[in-house]
Amino acid sequence: MKKSNILIQIIIGIAIIVYILNKLNPGDVAAALKSTNPSYFLLACLSYVLLNVVLASRLNYLLKRTGYRFRFTDVFFSHMGGMMVGDITPGRSGYFLTPSFLKKKMGSKVTDGMACIFAPQGIEFILKVGGAVAAIIYISTFPGITNDLILTAAIGAAILLVVGILMLFIAFRDEKITSKFLGKVPFFKNYVENLSSFKERNLGIKENMNAILLFTMTGWVFAALQWYFLGKALGLPLSYFDFFLLHPLLSILMFVPISPAGFGLLEGGAIMVFSLFLLPAEPALAFILLMRGSILFVDLLGLKTILGSLCDLEV
Repeated sequence: MKKSNILIQIIIGIAIIVYILNKLNPGDVAAALKSTNPSYFLLACLSYVLLNVVLASRLNYLLKRTGYRFRFTDVFFSHMGGMMVGDITPGRSGYFLTPSFLKKKMGSKVTDGMACIFAPQGIEFILKVGGAVAAIIYISTFPGITNDLILTAAIGAAILLVVGILMLFIAFRDEKITSKFLGKVPFFKNYVENLSSFKERNLGIKENMNAILLFTMTGWVFAALQWYFLGKALGLPLSYFDFFLLHPLLSILMFVPISPAGFGLLEGGAIMVFSLFLLPAEPALAFILLMRGSILFVDLLGLKTILGSLCDLEV
């Protein structure tokens, strides 16, 4: 991606945050953050660690089914490197660098690594849409819900559904069809030359659909637990069930590629949705800031992987 495009997306995210802060009382946001219960915050971080253990286990399982025998710790830290890059890239697309980290660390083929994360990511997107639809149905019963909010959420879910279906189409359909499509996509056009190998590996991935679903749903449990503990840290009166549904509804905004990891969009979306639970905007913004903080804190586990890859490039 061009540096100018990245800069534009960063500016867009900052502009949205500035607009939000102008509508709120920054002092109240700061006060909410200062009241954070550190014990619950640490439990949220632990839940996020467990989420990543599950996701790395999914990746490790699929790599084994592909024929590789790596140490789990190596797969885990490669995964965390991808997660950390995803934190600062539009649509969290930086996670697709994980196969490159696996190659540099353990010598696996990039196409094999990509096959092990590409289709599962598409499946995860579709499951998020299912959760978002359930959340929309749930909050539509609340007083004060507006058609604009439901429409916005529905559009976001529809976009993610299309992306998920396209990813599965690319992974599992005929090579001639998908090679033409991939050749027009800036990032994935680099894989067209090795598409046969990518397709072959994806056929094996397709046979492990039940395992992928089990890993993904287990991860959803820990993701909701992270949000629940963050809510407890701020004293928000929401149940685990609330966060279990709100997580896919709001997290889809992190995949909208107009700002790094949905910066600004997620914050605005949380303020609107939390208002339905009669929560002020300031605690809602504080919640998202805490959520991003906990993610960045844990994702620092991937920093060594990233720095190691940069050193290899310099050499």
